[in-house]
Amino acid sequence: MARARLLFRANASHTLGFGHVARVCALVEEAETQGFEAIAMFDGDLAAIRTWASARKLAADVREWAPTSVVNAVDHPRVCGLVIDGPELARSLIPELPAQLHTVILDDVGEVQLAVSTVVNHNLHAPELAASYPNAQRRLLGRRYLMLRREIRRHSRGACQPMRATRLRLVITFGGSDPSNATARTVRLLPAARPLDIVVIAGPGFRDDDGLRAAAAIATRAGHTVDVQRAPDDPGALFVSADAAICSAGGTLGELAFLGCPALAYAIVRDQIASARHQVHEGLIAGGRSWIDTDDDTLRQDIHSFVGDDTGRAAVRKLALATADSDGARRIIEEGLAA
Repeated sequence: MARARLLFRANASHTLGFGHVARVCALVEEAETQGFEAIAMFDGDLAAIRTWASARKLAADVREWAPTSVVNAVDHPRVCGLVIDGPELARSLIPELPAQLHTVILDDVGEVQLAVSTVVNHNLHAPELAASYPNAQRRLLGRRYLMLRREIRRHSRGACQPMRATRLRLVITFGGSDPSNATARTVRLLPAARPLDIVVIAGPGFRDDDGLRAAAAIATRAGHTVDVQRAPDDPGALFVSADAAICSAGGTLGELAFLGCPALAYAIVRDQIASARHQVHEGLIAGGRSWIDTDDDTLRQDIHSFVGDDTGRAAVRKLALATADSDGARRIIEEGLAA
């Protein structure tokens, strides 16, 4: 018997990052597990997305997706729903779609007025935003709906077991593209007081290679080692083997929380600010500042305090781990597509 078809629409680029396609990937994997024919429709930095999808064996339809192309894809008798990542993308699509189509929006900020079947916001503070989705028939809000890809879930919950070693292993990652060039700046400002073994994850859209090379040379002279991993196939393995991480305050924080890797995080885009502040307040991360408002001296001191506080990192790990499990994508497919 032919399977019901579920469509997923998301973008990725150097400016936007790759977090949107990453979390959609988690839903595509789960939809396939539950018997749907899942079709990922990605647009943006086409070459980088194809490389990213191919490494994960994800059969994505990567091309320029105009609203009319999406409408044509929806016009198929087996299509049962469309998942759209981001309200901006949704605003260009919803008015063109059949009223009876089951639509799901993935959001991070709130204040979405669109009339949709389901809205999903997997941020920790999302339950507080329920009233900002007045026209959604169903609201799936909070870290209960955390979207984790199979490459993260293949590692057990809490698999990262940080050591209180003299020389820590620290992962630095600012998403799939790092539009703020935060990676090189962080590496350049690593304090010399506690030598570290640094693993830098540069995603498929990363462009600041010259800046990173220069920063790595400075860090090496300060006594650190620097290993740059470009678009690794198994980032979860790098997180699990680390003692801590410095990262942006997007979807990576959910992955680190699930694996048990304590994080010093910064909001590098507007969508991350509220979530970062809430997680700091709850003790789930260190830092939480707006990246653009953080000067070099403050960043250097943040890193110094974070790597020097073994007890504090252990407390952050424990609290963050308690908020995350591996069933978010399953819950979204089951609850978000319910009649």
